[in-house]
Amino acid sequence: MSTLVSTFGETLVEPDHAELPDEPPDAILYKHKVRFGPAIRSLWNHREIIYTLAERDFRAQYKQAALGVLWAIIGPLATLAIFVLVFERVKTFGSQGVPYPLYAFIGLLCWNFFSNSFGNGGQALLSNKGLLAKTQFPRECFPLETMGVQALNTVISWIPLTILFVIFGRAPKLAGLWVPMYMLIEVVFAAGIALMISSIIIQMRDLMQVLPLLTTLGLFATPVIWPFSEIPTNYHVAGTYIHKMVVHGHVIPGHWVGGFTVNLQLVYGFINPLGPVIAGARNTLLLGNAPNWPLAGVAALGALLYVALGYRIFKRLEENFADIA
Repeated sequence: MSTLVSTFGETLVEPDHAELPDEPPDAILYKHKVRFGPAIRSLWNHREIIYTLAERDFRAQYKQAALGVLWAIIGPLATLAIFVLVFERVKTFGSQGVPYPLYAFIGLLCWNFFSNSFGNGGQALLSNKGLLAKTQFPRECFPLETMGVQALNTVISWIPLTILFVIFGRAPKLAGLWVPMYMLIEVVFAAGIALMISSIIIQMRDLMQVLPLLTTLGLFATPVIWPFSEIPTNYHVAGTYIHKMVVHGHVIPGHWVGGFTVNLQLVYGFINPLGPVIAGARNTLLLGNAPNWPLAGVAALGALLYVALGYRIFKRLEENFADIA
């Protein structure tokens, strides 16, 4: 350590660089700690911002369109027409005795809300990067407000469903009162996915090119055009399959020996809660069946896991949003 004298007569001490640490002390490092209780309360206190942004985007969505809000009806109907022309006569896609347009339209309504929340919500932070750097309200308002826009579009899309009921001479079943429960599960699931994707895509822009592919694959991987009952409830894992045999003149049908069975519907419902949501909406509204509570419970548990994980990832990465955007 050396001593210097400044021009003002002050003594300056030059530190020994060998004694300086390689890294700053942990005490002065900034650590982004997520406190979920205050974060959720802050989000609730700013809910008016979500409503305002959703109203802005909803108005802007149809402002320059000649048909305006009618596009919220035309889009699902056009997709339904394609599904009917392509899949109605395919025998492997049973509609459980319900007219296929009604059966498919229920799935389309559920799918459109999720896919649009997934796609638009995933890009919400990039679409609002101008506000992102200038505002102080919670950043999760942006992906959540896009879900509000899609919710309005979905409500409007229920108008053609009412017309379809009249055309086919059917009426919604009383058990359809359980449909809001399934919609709540879907909203929670979609919120978790939108929060997760939006926080990742702002740092990995290549993911924007993957979103359309994931949406297309998800349409066929989700029971929109095919019944959820196609997924087996007793799927045998491992073991040995013994084919049909004849013993002492008696025919013994083929059967499994050893191994174990898995209810793939429950596994699928946990991984993709949208499957039980669509199946539950169809079974209650169209068929009048009571909810399948094990499936609904698994779907709700999976949706809660997605929203908890998505929100945690979002809050963990949000410190870099303004700088990266």
